[in-house]
Amino acid sequence: MSVSFFFVNPDEEQEKQDFLGALANENTRRVFRLLLSVSNALGPSYSQERHSTEYNEGLRAVGLWLAAKIEKAAPGQIAALMRESADDYAAFHAVNMGKKHD
Repeated sequence: MSVSFFFVNPDEEQEKQDFLGALANENTRRVFRLLLSVSNALGPSYSQERHSTEYNEGLRAVGLWLAAKIEKAAPGQIAALMRESADDYAAFHAVNMGKKHD
């Protein structure tokens, strides 16, 4: 048995409520998007270097775990997070393109 430094009671209903509460918060939604981006959850993990692929796959596994937890608690929310990300990117890009023309 491994030692865990963080304990969370394995209560499925509480976990669902926790994710629903987190998804209701704009800041937490951005944190989820950041974690999903950094983990490259929906992308490839392959790299020319073997150890890099293993590291990337570890990150991706965490991202896939998070995505699965989000979808289990609130089906359709991964797609919603992706739309929010696309909207934020479009707004960011528009502002930065405007700065280049000034």
